[in-house]
Amino acid sequence: MKKKQEIKSEENKEIKFYTEELKKSKNINEDTVKIISFIVILIVVGLLLFGLFYINGKFVSKDKYQGETTTTTTEAMFDETLTTVDTMFNLSKDVYYVLAYDQNDPDGKLVYDKGTAYSNPELKLYKLDLTNAMNKMYYNKDKASNLKASKAKEMNFTTSALLIFKNGKIDQAITDKDEIAEKLNMNR
Repeated sequence: MKKKQEIKSEENKEIKFYTEELKKSKNINEDTVKIISFIVILIVVGLLLFGLFYINGKFVSKDKYQGETTTTTTEAMFDETLTTVDTMFNLSKDVYYVLAYDQNDPDGKLVYDKGTAYSNPELKLYKLDLTNAMNKMYYNKDKASNLKASKAKEMNFTTSALLIFKNGKIDQAITDKDEIAEKLNMNR
C-alpha cells in the first residue's frame, strides 16, 4: 500500500508540475495576446491615418493627384538698349541717341520700327517706351513739351522724339517722324 501511495504522490507531484506549467504557459499566452492586440491596434490606427491623408490629398487639396503638371522656365532676358527718363542722362557713351516712342500712337509705331532697324555699333541707340509705367509721368500731351531739359524731372514728352546726347546732356531733339527716320537711316 505504501507503494501505491508513493506512486500516487509521485503522480500528484507530476500533475502539480503540469498544472503549474499550464498556468505559466497560460500567462505567456495572455501576455502574447496583449502584445498581438497592441500591434493590431497600431496597424489599424496607422491605416486609418494613411486613409485620412489619402482622402485629404485626393478630394480636399487635389494637388498631388491632378496629374502631371509641367513647368516651363524661360531665361530672363535683359535688353540693355531700353532706358527710362530717369536714367537716360546717366548713360555711359559720349554721344548716343535716345528714341522716345509711344506704340499706341501711329507715328510712334513708325518711329519704333525705324529704331528697331537701326544698327550702328559706333553710335548707340537707346529706346525709351513712353507708355512704360516708369516713364508715364514724363509723357503728357496736355502740357508743353520740354525736350531740352537738363534733368529728368524737368522733361515732358508730348509726342515721339529722337534725343541726341553729348556728354550726358541733350544736344538736339527731333520730333518730326520723317526727320527721325532720315537721321536713323543716315547713321546706319
